[in-house]
Amino acid sequence: MENQRKPRVVFPFVEAGMGHIMPMKAVSDAFEKKYGDRVEVIKTYFFQDPDNPDLKYVEDELIREVKKHNKNRLNGIIQFLLLRLFGTKISMKFLHQVRYKRGFKPAMEYLKSLDADLIFNTHFSTLYYACELREKGLIHSKIITFCPDPIVGLQWDNRCDLMLLSGSNGVKKAARFKRFKPEQVKEVPFLIRKEIEQYNKGKQYYRQELGIPQDNFTILLADGAYGAGKLRESVYELLKSKLNLTIIAVCGKNQALYEEFQKITPPRNIVFKPYGFTDKMLMFAAACDLFMGKAGASNLAEPAYFGVPAIVTFCATPIERWICNHYIQKGCAIRVRNVKKAVKLAESFAQNPELMKPYIQAAKAQSRSDGADIIADIIYEQLYK
Repeated sequence: MENQRKPRVVFPFVEAGMGHIMPMKAVSDAFEKKYGDRVEVIKTYFFQDPDNPDLKYVEDELIREVKKHNKNRLNGIIQFLLLRLFGTKISMKFLHQVRYKRGFKPAMEYLKSLDADLIFNTHFSTLYYACELREKGLIHSKIITFCPDPIVGLQWDNRCDLMLLSGSNGVKKAARFKRFKPEQVKEVPFLIRKEIEQYNKGKQYYRQELGIPQDNFTILLADGAYGAGKLRESVYELLKSKLNLTIIAVCGKNQALYEEFQKITPPRNIVFKPYGFTDKMLMFAAACDLFMGKAGASNLAEPAYFGVPAIVTFCATPIERWICNHYIQKGCAIRVRNVKKAVKLAESFAQNPELMKPYIQAAKAQSRSDGADIIADIIYEQLYK
C-alpha cells in the first residue's frame, strides 16, 4: 500500500519591516505545535535563497521602500494615492511584473515547486504570487492571509479564500469597499508572539534583569526595524529632561544611529540604554511604563499587552495611521506629532502617574495572546474543508 503524502502547509516569511515576520512566526509556530504530527509544515524565508539573487532583489527593494517611507511619509501617501487611482489589479500587476520583474518568474516557480495544499500569507507579495498561480491553474492550493493592519489596504489581493484581520471595523470595511465577500473575511485577535505569556514576573523583575533602576519612570522608544522616524529627535529631547528617567532606545538595523547613541554620555538623572537589532523587545515592553515611537503593529500591541500606554510620534504610511487610530479608539494610545510636546506629555505622566490610569486600563483590555492558536485552528479547518 502506497504511503499517502501528508497535507502540506507553506508559511512564506517576508521581511519588509518586522510587522510581517512576527505574525508569521506566531502562527507557524502555533500551527506546527498543534498539528505538526498530521501536516507537513514548510517555513521558508521566501526571498532569501542565496542561489537566486533575483529573489533577494525583491526583498531588498521592499525593505528599501519601507525605509523611504520612514524617512519621508510623502512616499507612502503618494503610493497609496496611486493604488487608489489605478486599483489593486493594475497596481499589483505593475509592482510585481514590471517594477519587480526580475523576481516575478523565480518567485512563481519557487512557490509552485513547494506543492502546497494551503499557503498562509502575512505579506501582499506572496499572496499575489499565490493568487496568480492559482488563477493560471498552476497550483490548486487554498490561500489564507492574515493582514497585520486593522484595515485591509488596496495592496491585498482579494482572490484569496480567507482574509483574517483584527478589528471589527476593518472587517466591515473589507467587505464593503474591497469587494471581499462576507464569508471571505473573518475577525481574529491581533497576533502577538506566544512567548509573551512567559514574561509574567512584573516590571521590577525585568528591570533587575536589564540592570536598570527600579524606581525611574521608564520609556521605551522604537521606530520600527530600521530605526528611522523620529527616534533620534525623541532621544535628544528626552535627554534634556530634569526628571529621573530610564530611556531604552531600540535602533533596530540602523547601525549608524546605534553607534551614535553609544557615544552619548547622559546627564546623571537619566539612565540611557541604546540597543541595535535585539531579541529583547518583549522584556523591554514588560519593563517599561510608556512606549514612544512609530505606529507599527507589534510596536503598539506588545506594550499594550503589559498595560503600557503609547505616545505615537510618527506614522510612515496610511497603514500606520490606521493602526494608530485603532489604538486611539481603544483608549490606550495618544497621537502627538510634535516631539517636544510628546516629551512634555511623557514628563507629565512621569510626574503624575494617575494621569495614565485610563490608558493603562484600556491597554490591559487588549491583553490577548491566543490569536495564533485561533488562526492555527482556522488553517487546519480550511485545509480539510
